[in-house]
Amino acid sequence: MSTVSSKVQKQQQQQQQQQSGEQDTSSSSQLPASASSSSSIADTSASSAATADQSNVSSSTMGATGTDADLDVITTVFQDQNHFNVKHPLWNTWTLWFDNPTAKAGPGGKGGKDAWGELQIKVVTIDSVEEFWGLYNNIIPPSELPPKANYYLFKDGIRPAWEDPANTNGGKWSIQLPRDKSKESINTLWLHTMLQAIGETLEASFPDNVPNQSSSIEDELVTGVIMSARPNFYRIAIWTRKADDDLDAHAASPKQEAAETKLAKRLLDIGRQFKVNVLGYKLDARAGAGSSGFATEVEFQSHRESEKKRGKKTTL
Repeated sequence: MSTVSSKVQKQQQQQQQQQSGEQDTSSSSQLPASASSSSSIADTSASSAATADQSNVSSSTMGATGTDADLDVITTVFQDQNHFNVKHPLWNTWTLWFDNPTAKAGPGGKGGKDAWGELQIKVVTIDSVEEFWGLYNNIIPPSELPPKANYYLFKDGIRPAWEDPANTNGGKWSIQLPRDKSKESINTLWLHTMLQAIGETLEASFPDNVPNQSSSIEDELVTGVIMSARPNFYRIAIWTRKADDDLDAHAASPKQEAAETKLAKRLLDIGRQFKVNVLGYKLDARAGAGSSGFATEVEFQSHRESEKKRGKKTTL
């Protein structure tokens, strides 16, 4: 009796196992392809997704935390300084220029104003944060530039010359700093000037620091920034697309906000950002106080006025 019972139990167990196997097979055949496919199909899907993620990534999503699989494909400079494959794009594309004073004085070299433009060397064009730092970390700092050398960082397509249509009707904010007293600080000041330029914050509304969202490059006032090394001083300048020869009257008015035209306010805001957020002075402080005759205040002058012996200037 016990033998018969054990055989029955054994048969029942076999039947249950067989039914269970059939159910597994049936369930597997009804699953979507993504769940029942082989590992090679899964790998292909993951690769496609990774490619899509990589092509669609933007600066707004770079800081987001993704899955481990995403991080294996998308690598920012914050994750690997040498092998990143994602860049943080700049609002504008910028070009660094350099003029070589050695060429001016070299044998057979041309001299004078006519040859100046020919001596400007186009170094590199950048359009991302990573490219900017790669450039900055591999060029001579301003403190080591020879006298009469200049760096020009201008928006791509704009030549650093008055004759360029983008600069013809413009002007510049500038400051001169005594060379002997500024050698330790000039590198930082030039770096901050460039960062404000490529970050589009020089045109921010002062003191709110809200960037001006221009609809086109023609609406943007800043065209470029310049670092000039001279025997007795350094000069940092910010070039603008437009100028206002009555800017001094607007800046000196007791009812400043009421007196400023829209253009005057934008130009003055650039100067204020430069003085306070780049150079580190208080707005009402005198930048050249107690310095040698090579120092100046933060000044604005149109290119047209700068050609005159005593052209108009606006001082902040």
